[in-house]
Amino acid sequence: MISSNEMQKGLTLEIEGEPYIVLDWQHVTEGRGKANIRLKLRHLRTHAIIERTLDAGPKFKLVPVERLPVTFAYWDGELYHFVDTAILDPDTPDEIMLPAETLGKASKYIVDDLQLDLLLLNDEPVGVDLPASVVMRVKDVEMSGHYWHATMEGPARLE
Repeated sequence: MISSNEMQKGLTLEIEGEPYIVLDWQHVTEGRGKANIRLKLRHLRTHAIIERTLDAGPKFKLVPVERLPVTFAYWDGELYHFVDTAILDPDTPDEIMLPAETLGKASKYIVDDLQLDLLLLNDEPVGVDLPASVVMRVKDVEMSGHYWHATMEGPARLE
């Protein structure tokens, strides 16, 4: 159990019997009223994002989520293939395949040989935790219209 005073981004909580990950939170006190916390949460199974305002003070149940270190291998057009880097025998790689829906917006930032953590809830993959930064190459830059000026800023397509 965790109190609302110990809230932080990345925690996995159970709210109303469902598993969520905290994307953002704020401790709010309005006038002389009681304190509240505003949470921005993502459901771990459906990936729906919701916002909730709850009373500060009650304790929340933590959901045990395992983090499995994996390396991105390739994308076959439908599934993203990852190799378990925590295995002991490198001759027998354990491949994990995930659809883009499970990865959500993180799929835009997955590049070859990227090492990341796979989030497992009851041994079921529910998402990934990207590293703080990802090195990507610019494939193409649109050089027309109002973007054409000295600073050369504009929309770019990444590899």
